[in-house]
Amino acid sequence: MKPQRFSMYVIVLLVAALLAGCTALPADGQRPSSTAPEAAPGQVTLTLIDNPEGQSESMLQLQEKCQQQTGVDLKVEVAPHGEVRTKLEAALAAQASTYDLFAIDVIDLAKYAAAGWALPLDAYITPEMEADILPFARQGVSYQGHLYGLPWKAEWMSFVYNAQMLQEAGYDHAPATWDELIEMGVALKQKGVVEYPMVFSWAANYEQITVDYVMLVNSLGGQLFDESGQPVFNQGGGLQALQMMYDMMNTHEIVDKAALTLRGGGARRDVMMAGNGAFVFLWGTPLVVMNDPEKSERAGQFAIALAPDGGNGPYSVAGPMGWSITAFSRHPDAAWKFIECLAGPEGAKFMFLREGAPVGWRSVLEDPEVAAKLAAAGGDVMQKQAEFLAVRPSLPYYAEWSQLIQEAVHYALTDQKSVQQALDDAVSETLKLQAKYNE
Repeated sequence: MKPQRFSMYVIVLLVAALLAGCTALPADGQRPSSTAPEAAPGQVTLTLIDNPEGQSESMLQLQEKCQQQTGVDLKVEVAPHGEVRTKLEAALAAQASTYDLFAIDVIDLAKYAAAGWALPLDAYITPEMEADILPFARQGVSYQGHLYGLPWKAEWMSFVYNAQMLQEAGYDHAPATWDELIEMGVALKQKGVVEYPMVFSWAANYEQITVDYVMLVNSLGGQLFDESGQPVFNQGGGLQALQMMYDMMNTHEIVDKAALTLRGGGARRDVMMAGNGAFVFLWGTPLVVMNDPEKSERAGQFAIALAPDGGNGPYSVAGPMGWSITAFSRHPDAAWKFIECLAGPEGAKFMFLREGAPVGWRSVLEDPEVAAKLAAAGGDVMQKQAEFLAVRPSLPYYAEWSQLIQEAVHYALTDQKSVQQALDDAVSETLKLQAKYNE
């Protein structure tokens, strides 16, 4: 599979806006009859499942605001990153009404929609609302012509660097290539500017490992799967990508081994804001927070540059998300009112202004207050980055495949297997997955 780019039509529209039972649900998008009558809003308690990072101070404020606005009571179950998907899918597979609301990642959309686990929202979303959703954000919530959520964190990763640290080491520019990043990282370390210049979060059972690996494979010109669908990531750019991850941590020692237990974009950002890193990839519009004097002691030191080029282009990774309603919620109408408040234009503006959460609505990006803040947060560079966005492969067995990649990376980085052996084993297991899903 060759590196993928979003269509220029999608990019142009997005950039312009940025800078200015297991029974499937009916295909018509209509909500099926509930097994219990819909309670009046004041009587309804909705349950949402999320991870600790998702329950930020701003998110807690927005959830409280939406409870007051809708009259709905919200119960939030907070589970560790690695357990959210497991708990959610167990409840959905059992057709249980345990949860009403959940954040859906683009990598899970096809699986959840095809299984009838996510409620189609076509009956709720007006034509005006649909037209307001940016094309890129729509990709994260639509499947086979139906909408299964409202856009949330319609984002990609930006390459952030500490310009002051680079100046202290004698550099007046961000690294343009991965080789240059490693060279600068070694210099920063040797000159005592920062011990571990490159910040990654590669905790076990964490999707960010796969995200970073896919980014590097694309940047280096590799393939995950060939044109016939066969896994080939144990050769060429795929092999080089994992070797680079290994070398940055174990050979050049510019990545802290603590990365193997670090989890969350907020954690990576905090490492940078604490002065313990010079380079990092972060989702959304990170400079909104990082260069805010009220939130950062190092405000003004950070800037955004194009991702380093590995020879095939300065690739980053896209990953839009959405807020969805479970197909088995007993209160779908109340759930809709709540996510409309939470993830609609009003909620999106609230979250952007407070923590830079990416926006998937044209009307919000055209808001003067939002537009001004975005421009100051590196919007011009983000425009250029939009032309080089890799996407994770769309696979019916994606979750299992991603787990194989995460395990391979950990085996290699901890010297339990050689880089080649780790990827060879992952390819072998991928072939077994393909055979299983093709039965």
